[in-house]
Amino acid sequence: MINLPTSVEEITEETRRAFKAFNLQQKLEQATLAVTCSDLSAIQAIQLPSECTDFNDGCNRRDMEGAVTLDWRVDPFSSMSDLTLLVYDGSGSGGVPYYVHTLLLVHGGRKSGFVADQMKLQKSGTRSQNNCSTGDYKIEIYLPPLAAKFIPSFLDYVYGASLKITTANAPPLRYLANRFDLRDLYKEISSKFIPTDLEVGTAPVYCTLADQLKDFELRDRAIKIMAERMEKLNVNSIKNFSPRLMRSLVQCEKLECPSEVLSEKVAVWLRLHRELEQARGESLGGNDCGVDESRNASAYSIRKDDSDALTDEDFYWLTHVQIMPKISPKEALFYFKYGAQYPQVMNEVGSGSLKSRCLAAFSGEWALDKLVAHVESKDAMPFDIYENLDLESKVQLLEASLVGAKRLLEEKAEASKEEVVKEKDVKRSEEIMYKTNYESSSSSSPADRIMKVVVMGCGIGPANGIYMYKGINERTGSGSNLINNNTIVYEKEAIWNQKRVTFVLYPTTAGQYYSQHKLAVRQSNSQQTQNLYNSPTVMGLSGVIPELAWEVEGDLEGIHPPPQFVGKIEQPPAKNWNKSLTHSV
Repeated sequence: MINLPTSVEEITEETRRAFKAFNLQQKLEQATLAVTCSDLSAIQAIQLPSECTDFNDGCNRRDMEGAVTLDWRVDPFSSMSDLTLLVYDGSGSGGVPYYVHTLLLVHGGRKSGFVADQMKLQKSGTRSQNNCSTGDYKIEIYLPPLAAKFIPSFLDYVYGASLKITTANAPPLRYLANRFDLRDLYKEISSKFIPTDLEVGTAPVYCTLADQLKDFELRDRAIKIMAERMEKLNVNSIKNFSPRLMRSLVQCEKLECPSEVLSEKVAVWLRLHRELEQARGESLGGNDCGVDESRNASAYSIRKDDSDALTDEDFYWLTHVQIMPKISPKEALFYFKYGAQYPQVMNEVGSGSLKSRCLAAFSGEWALDKLVAHVESKDAMPFDIYENLDLESKVQLLEASLVGAKRLLEEKAEASKEEVVKEKDVKRSEEIMYKTNYESSSSSSPADRIMKVVVMGCGIGPANGIYMYKGINERTGSGSNLINNNTIVYEKEAIWNQKRVTFVLYPTTAGQYYSQHKLAVRQSNSQQTQNLYNSPTVMGLSGVIPELAWEVEGDLEGIHPPPQFVGKIEQPPAKNWNKSLTHSV
């Protein structure tokens, strides 16, 4: 008959002695060096021997009927934990202990390379004198607060639970997988989930969480995606960005956004940031809630440190002339008033200063119309941001408005003059075309009557109309690459920019088996042509003129769009043309 221990202390000591006698660590090293994930169910049902070793002595196998379940969440004594993981999150409240098992963290299918290395170090040296009473080993690790909150989910995964990866938990779990050296989990998150999930809509969450984890590689990837699609980015999604992150975004070398659009987005962010700072100031002293993985990811992105205050340096770089050369007229007055908080920025002088850019934007047509409407009827058209300015600022804005009004009048007068010139050029070009067409239609040669091409819809008005067959034209230039000696060339005499010119339509070779047509212009006193438009390439050297899909060649102003239609026409002979349309030009 067995004499059972009578006190709790004796029971505990006997159980420890039995557990050490079992020498679990040595058996694992000999028999379970590579336990796969599929073996976890078998590991969970490991049966530990009790003090009963002889069934014939009356034990009746009562201690062999149960099994010890490996679970880090239960009482460490009940689960026979042999490792204490002490996690520090920098809060100053001390480390949080997690009572785990080397069987899973060192030998399981989801084992940790970091824990295995720490165990080897502790085995090779002297064990710490501060070992926890419920385990043989202790490992201390320091983690960012966000990563520390996900240790429970991380350990559940190591112990065999399934893990649902989301935008909210991918960055911290990626960090833990890298820190604890779980390569399969790190690969699953970094190579499979994030590449498919990271886009302009989720990039703000990734950026904020990665920044808190100091995962700079992931943070920079998210910033690059937002910068490339800045024009489509919803500013509300980045309202929790710190000034440092916002600076990184607008200064990213991949930034693609028109200056005025960028100024509008930065202005919206400045308003949201100001409101958020005010709300945080009112809620100081509140208790932080515990982690809840089902919460919206934005809850993690709310920053609570004092470094979020916008400084003169932050404001300077957010509105720097290199990234924001033009201010939107809709936001010029906001920057002018908001910048009063940052005198080092607003007191700068020169055309590139923020004040000069704001005044220039406010002198535009949109701002002038709004200001005039307000002055004429303050009740019907309120303009509070203007009324709240000090007298000196109002004077500066009114002076800029006067200069802008004068400039607008001059621009309108110049544009009107140019329009009159264009209309005269088109009218005189049409008269030349009518005369040439009449003379061609009166010709006795049938070929001259049918070899004509019409050009329609191009940005150069005088270039539209009927082109006459001219045969081989040697003045198309040495680089024209004509197809052969029988190349058909079409010309149209016209007036362009108040000068007599000739528009030329001719084919060229485009490679060995393709041809292409070009529409060029030649000055009356020059033998060289300047190409304006290109047709699409066509197979063969037959000289067929493509009718559609023409493109602009070169960077001349005022030539867009390219011809919308180019095609051959057959003009029947005309016997009685209106003589008034054929007078000499």
